[in-house]
Formats: sequence, structure tokens, C-alpha cells
Amino acid sequence: MSSRALCRVLPWTVLLAGCTLGPDYVRPESGLPAAFAEGAGVPDRGGVAADWWLGFGEPELTRLVGRALAANTDVRAAAARWEEADARLADVAGAGVPAIDATGEADRFKVSSGTFLPVGGNAPGRNRRIQRAGLVTSFELDFWGRLRRAEETARAQMLAAEEGVAQVRLGLAVAVVRTYSALRTADASAAAAETLVAAREEGLRLARRRTDLGVAVPAEAARAEVALAAAVAGLAEARRTRAQAEHLLGFLTAEPALIVPRDARPLPSPPLPVAGLPSDLLSRRPDVRAAEQALIAANARIGFAKAARYPSFTLTGALGTESRTFGGLFQSETATSDLGLDLRAPLFDAGRLAARVDAAIAAQHQAVAAYEGAARNAFREVRDALAEVRETALAAEAADRRETAAAEVLRVAAARGAAGQAPPTELLEARRAQAESQLAVARVRQERLEAQLALIRSLGGSRPDLVPPVR
Repeated sequence: MSSRALCRVLPWTVLLAGCTLGPDYVRPESGLPAAFAEGAGVPDRGGVAADWWLGFGEPELTRLVGRALAANTDVRAAAARWEEADARLADVAGAGVPAIDATGEADRFKVSSGTFLPVGGNAPGRNRRIQRAGLVTSFELDFWGRLRRAEETARAQMLAAEEGVAQVRLGLAVAVVRTYSALRTADASAAAAETLVAAREEGLRLARRRTDLGVAVPAEAARAEVALAAAVAGLAEARRTRAQAEHLLGFLTAEPALIVPRDARPLPSPPLPVAGLPSDLLSRRPDVRAAEQALIAANARIGFAKAARYPSFTLTGALGTESRTFGGLFQSETATSDLGLDLRAPLFDAGRLAARVDAAIAAQHQAVAAYEGAARNAFREVRDALAEVRETALAAEAADRRETAAAEVLRVAAARGAAGQAPPTELLEARRAQAESQLAVARVRQERLEAQLALIRSLGGSRPDLVPPVR
């Protein structure tokens, strides 16, 4: 193409470069209600702190969560996926910038003397040498927005990978807190179970003595034996649960030999997070945000597929020098240049490009359905968590009242026994009732904490600007 023709084409290239095919993204209507029915009377504004686990006030728990977020293999893998997506975005974005390559060549060849074109009189014989050096470039003019749609797709994929990191970190923090709480609950259950075993052993001794004295039937000792066996089994179950929780914590924190000291104190509950509005889930839940980014990417692919059906234009250029000798490369008369515009237009493809557009549209419809499903599932999970928090709070209050009443019964039985007003069996029964109430309290507190953790996770945790990758 001549320079005059190129000057006539360039204004059109600038004009057409602003055209972008395909639909622009618009967030679908989620169809979520305006508020959570289970959250009536609760403030609708608030959120979850980025370091919400600090609300437990447990230094060991804080250390374990920090260690897990820094060393867990799932977090590292998710961060690596984010880094990969970010690098792919940089690769795709670079396609919109002209690439410049350096070239160099040194050839030696022999010209045939038996052809119709004889060697020129000024040529130095049949052996020739040519030295070449220069710069070449090729740049696709983004008439139809194909490159812009490709970059939009890559950016959405990168942001989806970022949400994947946030989702893994949130799930990991919840898992560490839940496992640590289960370990502490097992400690409390084991302490209560030990008390219950001691009471059952004493009860078995009394039953055997009563049987030996003939004041009780043999079945009484058998029943006491059954009760003792159940208590021992409960103690073994609590110890097994603790061991498994400790091992899981070691796995989550990348500390396989982790040993957590026994602590039967109840784990305090942090302040209950505010549920907020259902619409907040769209901007707070990592899985919903990732589903939206997948939808944005699918939407952009429609424009990318449509642009392939239109002509493509590529600017090419080269600047260099060519000489028979290396020293001649640096002389002005050996300079070379080339500037051109390449056109490629599809004429016949048996409907393949149209089919790709249809496939991209169908994929976008799938992404819309996936996004709507993610939003509705998030709403359901919050409602479930709110209901569970409400009911477990009522159960916890009842368990606390039971424990208080059992402690009072034990106090009265001990006083009556010391005054000789009650048989030993009354005190043993009171000790058994108190131990069983402590077991119930430990279980209910664990259920209440798990409900609160479910609410934190269903709300999406915190929303930092960017979760930094772990290298």
C-alpha cells in the first residue's frame, strides 16, 4: 500500500477503533426480598470485621488462624490461581499495544551462472553476502472491540480468581475457629464425663454393697454396670473427638505435630454480626461476586465472537538497513523501510463463526442462571443461619438454667448428706445430674457457636479491597 493510500485509510481506522461489538454488561435483577424475615428487629446496617476471630479474645486461636491463613495449602493454591489469572490479564492487555521486535541476519549464498539472468558486471563473482538489521512491528487495529472484549474477559477472570482467594480464606478461618471450638468443647465434655464416670463407679460400688447386704436385687447392680459403661463410652468419645480436632488443626495450620494444651473453660462468643440487607450479599459474598465476574466474562465473549465475523486490519512496519558488508550497515544509503496495512475478511466458513456466537450467547445464559442461583442460595443460607442462631440461643439459655439448677441440687444434697439427713445415693444422683447438665451445656454452646460461624460465613465475612496472595 502506498503512503498516500495509507493516509486516506488512517482516519477511518481512528474512527472505527471506538466501535465495540456485543452487549455491554448489566447486572441481572436478583429478585431478592428487601429484608430478612428472621432478622426482624435487628439493625440492617453493619458487617463482619476483617479480623472477626479476634472477638473471641483467645490468643491461641488468633495465632492458629493467622498461621492457617499464611501457610495452608488451599490458600496458597488459590493465591497461585489469582497470580496466574493476573498474569494472563497482563498478557491479553499487551495485545492492544504494538509489539516491536529486533531482527538481524547474515547470509552467504552462491548465484547460479546457468540461469537466464546473468550475474551483473559489478557483482563480485557468484558468491554473495548480505547483512541485515532492523526493527519490525505488527499491530492489530481494534475496529470492532475484539481485543477490548478479550481484555474484559481476562479482567473478569482475574477478579473471579481474587474472589476465590477470599472465599478460601473465609472458609479456612471458619474451619479453624470451629475446630478449635470443638476441641475446647471436647475438653469440657471430657471433664464432665470424668465426673460422671466417678459418680457411676461410686454408684456401682453402692449397688454391689446393697446387693451383698440383701437390701437390693441383683438387677440394681446390673443397671449400675450399664450406666458406668455408658459413662466410660462417653468419656472415650470426648477424648476421641478432641484428638481428631487437634489433628485437624495441625493439618489446617500446616503444623502436623501441633499439641494444644487442655482447657475446659468455655470459649467466649464474639458479638453477633449484623445480617444487613439481602442486597448487601451481592457485593459481600465471595461466591456471588465470583459468579458475577464469570457472567461478565461470558458476556464479553459474545462481543469477542461477533468481532471474528468482521474484517480485521493489521498495521505492519519495519525500519532497518541492508548491506553486503557489516560496515555498510551504518551508512545512510543502506537504510530500508516498510509500512503497510493488511486486511483479512471471512468470506465462507460453513457457519462456524455464527455457531461460535450462538455458543457464546448460550454460555452467557448459563452464567446468568448460575449468578441468580448463587444469589438466591446466599439468601437461603443467611435465613437458615439466622434461624439457627435464634433457636440455639434459646437452647443455650435453657441449658444454662439447667446447669444452675443442677448446681443448686448438688449443694442441697451435699448439705443434707453432711447433716445425716440424706442417703449417699442422693448425693451421687445430684453429682450425676450436674455432670450431665455440664455435658448438655458444652454441646449447646458448641451448636450456638457453629450457628454464629454459619452466619458469618453466609454473610460473606469481610470485604477487603484485595486479599494479598500468599507466596
